[in-house]
Formats: sequence, structure tokens, C-alpha cells
Amino acid sequence: MIEITSNKNKIITHIRKLESSSYRKKTGEFIIEGERLVNDAAANGVTLCLLVVSNSYKGSIPSCDNVYKLTDKLFDEIKLTVNSQGILAVCRMFDLDFEESFLSKDFLVYLDGIQDPGNMGTIIRTCDAAGVGGIILSPYCADVFNPKVVRSTMASLFNVDMAVCDKEILHTLKENGFTVYATSLNESISYYDGDFTGKTVIVIGNEANGVRDEVLKLSDYNIKIPMVGKAESLNAAVATGITLYEVLRQRRDK
Repeated sequence: MIEITSNKNKIITHIRKLESSSYRKKTGEFIIEGERLVNDAAANGVTLCLLVVSNSYKGSIPSCDNVYKLTDKLFDEIKLTVNSQGILAVCRMFDLDFEESFLSKDFLVYLDGIQDPGNMGTIIRTCDAAGVGGIILSPYCADVFNPKVVRSTMASLFNVDMAVCDKEILHTLKENGFTVYATSLNESISYYDGDFTGKTVIVIGNEANGVRDEVLKLSDYNIKIPMVGKAESLNAAVATGITLYEVLRQRRDK
């Protein structure tokens, strides 16, 4: 374990710069923080490029060739959370390429322009909990390696297969037996009336603008969640959770 005492050290500079999306893409690395997140990443085969721990950290440390110890004061300068546990890792980004294995799954989610990091992280976590086989992200979505996204997934980032694809992938999925359900208030049926017992894709749209028109044209059905109060819409992550658990309910009851 190597001790770092200066905030000018190149490791410290590197970690700080990884908060930038452009630098993450340039280096192919991202940051995770917290004992559970770091250990779950290692357990799921994510490459840990380096680890930093504070002097006061007493928790478990996964195997890594490059481990650095920092004073508590110095660690406070790079931590991402207010109540940090004192452990942080720089990881190698994993591929987000569409694999043929997606076609053998029967429950997928397509995210069409989810921008808020908190929503993105919550949706990934909810997909994990609801047993979604894979998440396909449009190129207009928030970066899943954004520290805020990573943190809000609560390690589900490492549990669900993900790929980045434009809308044309929906053609491929339909040709392979999937039925596409897009969430929309226009020309929609109630989500209670959807049949989600077969191979299903749920499309969730942008927080402000919903699903793009060109994506709606590729859907087999538009579905909506009934609202009896005065609210005009639901938060994207909340709407996702409600819809996915209706899918799960139908599949368990069939």
C-alpha cells in the first residue's frame, strides 16, 4: 500500500478529473465509492484500476494491484459523498455493446433519453429488482458511468446487462418476437390492459418530452398509467417502477 500525502499527486489529479464526462470517455475509466459498491464491483468482475482508502478506513479491501492510502483530510478533498466510508476505486468501463444474448431474453427496457442522473440510477436499480433481462439506452441518455448514476444504482449497475443503441434496435427486437410497449398519454391503452406475458420491451421516455415520435411509431402499443388526482404526470423513475412491477405480476400469475 502506497501512501499519498500531497494533493498535487498525479493519482489525486486523475481521480478529480474523472468527474468530467469527457475525461471518463478519454480514459475509459470511472469512479465508484463506498465499501459495498467497491466490493460488489470486484465480485462482478469489474476491473479495479486503483484503490484509495483513508487512514481511518477499517473495512474490507478487495484485491487490487494499486492501493493507495491517504490522510483523512486528503481523502475528504476527493470524496464524492458527504458521509464517505473512506474507500474509493477507479474502475475500467465495461462495454455497452448490444450482444446477441439480448435476443434470447424475454423482458427488456428501452430508455429513450433519460437525462437526470438520479432517475437513471433509480431506473437501473428498479430494473434489477424487477428481474429485467437487459436495459437498452438511447444515445441521448445520461452517462451511466456518471458518479451520481453509479451511486444511485446501489451496485445494480453491475447486475443488469446494458447496451447503447439507437431506435433501429427496436426493429431487430420486433423481428425476434418482442412486443414493444411505449409509455405515452396519446392514443394509449391502460397499462392494466397490456399483455406482458410474452417477450416484452417497455419504452420509457425523456423526463420532459416523453418518448420521441419516431420511437412511438415503432411501438406496437402505447400504454399509460391511470391518474385520478390532479397531477399531470409521474416522475420517470416512478412510472418505470409501476410499469415494471405490472409486468412482473403478470408473469408470475400466468
